[in-house]
Amino acid sequence: IVLLPLDVLKIKRQTNPEAFRGRGVLRIVRDEGLGLYRGWGWTAARNAPGSFALFGGSAAAKQYFYKLSDYNSATWFQNFVASIAGSSASLIVSAPLDVVKTRIQNQNFEVKESGMRVIANMARYEGASAFFKGLVPKLLMTGPKLTFSFWLAQTLIPAFNKWM
Repeated sequence: IVLLPLDVLKIKRQTNPEAFRGRGVLRIVRDEGLGLYRGWGWTAARNAPGSFALFGGSAAAKQYFYKLSDYNSATWFQNFVASIAGSSASLIVSAPLDVVKTRIQNQNFEVKESGMRVIANMARYEGASAFFKGLVPKLLMTGPKLTFSFWLAQTLIPAFNKWM
């Protein structure tokens, strides 16, 4: 949530560079103020199920693929496969709320369309598939980074526990 203004600026810069022409960062921050935190509630709402799916998907993979009862005993390869499952589950589960969040953040600074209105318009005019727009690129770009960092954490935590 703290870095949300950077996300808003990135999205706006990618989709509407004209809004930034002739304006420096300090002027944008001064002009827009708390508007740079647009979508903060949807960001939090996206992160909660995404985190549950990350840990749950990883645990399910360890239990069902490898029949592990002690997840700390997983090998690096088992952690890697479980991290792929958890990362994929996380990105898929959080995709609908991520699309809503991005659309809220992409609105003109003057526009104040609610998240519920965004959802209603998406469902009405674009259908259910609109909630998963960009999922494949997200799986291809964010998936490996999330998989690697989660795999590294899952592999190092038991090692640190033995060392401590």
